[in-house]
Parts: sequence; C-alpha cells; structure tokens
Amino acid sequence: MLFNTVIWYFFFYAVIGYLVEVTYCSVPQRKLVNRGFLYGPWLPIYGLGALLIIIGTHHVVTKPILVFFVTVFLTSAVEYIGGWGLERFFGLRLWDYSTYRFNFRGRVCLRNSTLFGLLGLALVYGIHPAVQKVVAAMGERTADIGAHVIVLVFAIDTTASVLSMRSFAALLERYHLRKGEIEEKLASLASQSQARLLVERLKEERVELMETLALKSRSILSRFPSLTSQSEERKGHLRAVRERIEEILQERKKR
Repeated sequence: MLFNTVIWYFFFYAVIGYLVEVTYCSVPQRKLVNRGFLYGPWLPIYGLGALLIIIGTHHVVTKPILVFFVTVFLTSAVEYIGGWGLERFFGLRLWDYSTYRFNFRGRVCLRNSTLFGLLGLALVYGIHPAVQKVVAAMGERTADIGAHVIVLVFAIDTTASVLSMRSFAALLERYHLRKGEIEEKLASLASQSQARLLVERLKEERVELMETLALKSRSILSRFPSLTSQSEERKGHLRAVRERIEEILQERKKR
C-alpha cells in the first residue's frame, strides 16, 4: 500500500511540475515551450522533489518559515545534482542559470530557489492535502494496477528518452570532431591554389554536416529549447543548428 501511495504521489507531482514549468516558460514567450526531459507530460525531478519536501517538512509542518527554508535547501540540492548528472553523462545542459544573479555554476540560482520555496508552501499547505484525499479515495485494486502501469510507462519513457539524449550527444560530438578536421584542412590548403577543388568539396561537406545535424536534431531541440552544453564551442554549434532549423522552417513556409 505504501508503494502504491508513493508512486501515485510521484506521478501527480511530476505532472503538476510539468504543467507549472510549461506555463512558466510559455507565457513570457507567447508560445508553447515543452520543458519535459521525457516524452510524456511529466517531470520526474518535480515528483522526487515533492516527495522529499513532504518527508523533509513532516516534523516542522506547523512552522511555515522552516518549511520554506527546508524546501529551498532540498529543491536546490535536487536541481543541482540533476544538472550535474545530465552534464556528467551527456555533456549537455537542459537549463543554464549562468546569466542569472546569485547563481552557482549555472545549475541553481537564488530566484528559482526562492520560487521553489514558495511552491513548497503551496504544496505542504494546499496541494498535498488535496492529493492525499484523491489517492486515499482510490480503491485498493485501482491504486495497485495504476501504480504498476505508471512504473511500466515511466520505465519505458525514461529508457527511450535517455537513449535519444545519448544519440543526440553522440551526433553533436561527431559533428564537432568532423567540423574541426575540415577546418584544419581548409586552413592548411588556403595557400595552395591547386587545391581549389578540394577546398570547395570540404566546404560543401561542412554545409552537408550542418544540414544533417539540423534535420536529425530538430525533434530533440524542439523538446528541449533550453538545451545547451558545458563547452563554449559546442554551445556555438547548438546556436548555429538552431539558426539553420529556423531557416529551414521559414523556407518551408514560403513554399
């Protein structure tokens, strides 16, 4: 029974977190911005964060100030570790607070941590009591079947998303290496007039590389509009490919 309850709490808060993130990012940009790491409409970092807040504030629930600061600490820790893990395993960043004031290594920042603290208050004193009632009202069989379905779907989604991200990271790395090789050859051939045909072919290959990267990256970059990299050079590649994707879309609109 405890297993089912935990899974349902995780599911509800992962979905609520997804809706909060999408709304928070979409309203200023006046367009739908998908903030999910997974294919499904849920953010596991919110599900995990909410569970930690519920557990971590259990003994201080009568003291809102402590609830706020415990929430700030726990959510900042989860966000930092999550950001570090993505960089460590994929060499990519799904969020980057480097331009925000009072940020720490671009993974957490004071503004967002404060917002999470306020959301923690809303969670503890408003949202969680309502979610508790919904979960408690479920029949035991319904809750059990639903929890196992959630685990299965989540496992499939996570596996597919991780494989997709690893594939993209490998594609970006291949582009980076081959583009570097082409640039080196072009530099060495710059003073050799007899190598004009080879120079033109290398330039064509450079363009083809960008076209391939743009076509294969469109889906994942649309899912992760904030995707960036630790490397300044790879950040440049990502900016270039986004610009090329935008050009391709504009060209298609004109047809």
